[in-house]
Amino acid sequence: MKQIKDTRQLTWLLAWAVVFCDIGTSVYYVPGILYGNVGDNTPFFVLLTTIGFIPLALKYIEISWRNPEGGGVVTITTKALGPMWGCLGGMLITTSYFLTAAISAVSGFHYIASVVDPINAHIVLFACVGLLALAALNIVGIRESATVALVMALAALSVDIIVVAISFWQFSPAQWWQAFQSLAPAQSLSFRELSIGFGAAWLAFSGLESISQLSPNMRFPLRRTARWAMVGVIITTVITSPLLTLLSINLLPAEIKATQSERFISEVALVSGGFGLKAAVVLSASTLLLFAANTAIIGAYHIFLALTNLGFLPRAIALRSATFRSPHVAIAIATIVPISVILGTQGQLALLGEMYAFGLLGAFVFSSLSLDIIRWRLGRRDLGFWLGLLTTAVILFAWCVNLVEKELATLFGGVLTAIGMIVAVGVRRAWFLDLLHNIPWIQRLQARAYAASEALVEEELRGLVTLGDAIELKNLYPSSTLLAVRGENPRLIQEGVRRAKGMEETALYCVYVEEWPGLFDGHTPHRPGEEGVMTLRSALKEANGNGVEAIPIWTVSHNAAEAIAKAANALDVDAVIIGASRRSAFYHMLRGHVVKGLMKKLPHDCHLMIVN
Repeated sequence: MKQIKDTRQLTWLLAWAVVFCDIGTSVYYVPGILYGNVGDNTPFFVLLTTIGFIPLALKYIEISWRNPEGGGVVTITTKALGPMWGCLGGMLITTSYFLTAAISAVSGFHYIASVVDPINAHIVLFACVGLLALAALNIVGIRESATVALVMALAALSVDIIVVAISFWQFSPAQWWQAFQSLAPAQSLSFRELSIGFGAAWLAFSGLESISQLSPNMRFPLRRTARWAMVGVIITTVITSPLLTLLSINLLPAEIKATQSERFISEVALVSGGFGLKAAVVLSASTLLLFAANTAIIGAYHIFLALTNLGFLPRAIALRSATFRSPHVAIAIATIVPISVILGTQGQLALLGEMYAFGLLGAFVFSSLSLDIIRWRLGRRDLGFWLGLLTTAVILFAWCVNLVEKELATLFGGVLTAIGMIVAVGVRRAWFLDLLHNIPWIQRLQARAYAASEALVEEELRGLVTLGDAIELKNLYPSSTLLAVRGENPRLIQEGVRRAKGMEETALYCVYVEEWPGLFDGHTPHRPGEEGVMTLRSALKEANGNGVEAIPIWTVSHNAAEAIAKAANALDVDAVIIGASRRSAFYHMLRGHVVKGLMKKLPHDCHLMIVN
């Protein structure tokens, strides 16, 4: 039997890239936002917060490997404190995702506008349209490729390092001394001002949570993959965030800092390396920021799915599109809220930054505290435990400061979290059932959701097997032919039957792949949907009618070509037969071209046949 390739596609480098594409975007807007609050003390506060960021990042390594199923703050808090607290943690991180999507979209178009001036007057419009476009792509089922994230992360990191290197090379002795002084706190700062600046600077490290969402896709051994990925995140974040902040405050003239706070890094590039370097920053920054907005939408709707699976949200939220199998209701909510926030704030980055702190630091507190509780239960009393406890106290202090000082953030996040918790408790305890059932369109949605989530009757599932079951049945039903089926296609089945009979075989493998797009796929289906059942039953009937025993195999994957190749490898077949694709070029771009993928992934001794 040939060795089965591991389906966990994220190496430590790819996991680093996905996280850096999120956390690495903060540097493009944080220096400007902080400058509006703490002025020339901005580099000091970013450096101070970096010291707290490092031990928290190290804790997220353990959070990741302790929760291989993913789920981030929802999972770790549920294990430590119970489901209701896990739900609260999910509501907190969801508010952070909403604001990440909003602030990333707005910031991305600010950077584009720095070289395309007409966009300046329509930032809000472009940001909203950009989020709507991302929602549409996610509903179709965009393939969140870690390889694309790697290219983007390396490009952005390279440009950032070039900006830092050129800028420091041009520093005069006086500028070096000025930069050194800006890393120390001004003597006039009071304890209150120090506390406010420290709490606000945590915005520079938003996106750290995303590594715990990637656990279901990271390569084994999970602990080593998470450790090296996070070490990479720490190193690259420390290289970029404090240094670029330092350069922004010390290189830019006062009038630029006062009027161009939304695009500090591109202005630093212009001062240091001219328009060419500025264009490189704009290109890398805008694409990375829009990627981060997309990641935030994905993260938000996955939290919705997790809470729905736990019984805290109506099943209608997890309802999936019959055409694309994507959770279009959850995606719509994850997009509408950020768009509403952008419209309500008129895209003011300073205001969006003020609103950010509530959910971000709240989720950090819950994740960090939950790990402390789990460590305590396991009997850990070593230095790592006490350092982790101190980290929790530091983050809790920063959160409490923001709760008091950032009234808008507390109001927005508190109201949103309260509404979410009322809905969650109400759904959990069936408070709203009678009220909801009186609304016709809610009735229809709920009916569809229950139909989709309920277990299929035994007659429909009879005969369907997983890939693991098919491998065990191989000795009883040997075959050298695998059919990849989607929809009723009698001609495809007949071709498979002819080949089986020509090979003097009495069995035929038929595989249906339930496509489940996305990197954050901790909650995948355990039973086939209606289309999968109908497709496999049709194949079974057609093959049996021609005297060949069909083995209907159901599997789920983010990549259809990879799943089919895995099945061909595991079953040791020498031919895969697939129908000609009816998908458009646009669809192939988003989800991948199955035929091209199979040509790359199938074993060299396995033939690929395409039936029109």
